[in-house]
Amino acid sequence: APHPAETKECEWACAANGMTGLEQALSIIQMTLVDTGMITWRDVARILSEEPAKIGRLDHEQGRPLAEGEPANIVLVDPKATRVIKPEEQATKGKNNPYRDMEVPGSIRATFYAGHPTVLNGELATPRR
Repeated sequence: APHPAETKECEWACAANGMTGLEQALSIIQMTLVDTGMITWRDVARILSEEPAKIGRLDHEQGRPLAEGEPANIVLVDPKATRVIKPEEQATKGKNNPYRDMEVPGSIRATFYAGHPTVLNGELATPRR
């Protein structure tokens, strides 16, 4: 992977297996689970951060609470923002996407690793030295 574009850019059922989705995951979760009241944002943090950190045995540095002395690995989300999914604007090489042209809620405004910005408003930030 990724598969050649010609094996993916066809009718969905005929396309080669696999698709990207991580870049849209938070918006789809917000739309289908948070905005419908099925789960809370606290649940989202547990499901997407705390539990994977435990499974990967990284919970000493990932999935940590927001508190003084913690590593500050943070995603800042604007849940009131909306955006249209445009696969051609994704960072991934795979562009086959069932959410193409769908308007979705939520936008990641920034990510931080160990307190240092890694992405700000969709652009890579200056790496930590």
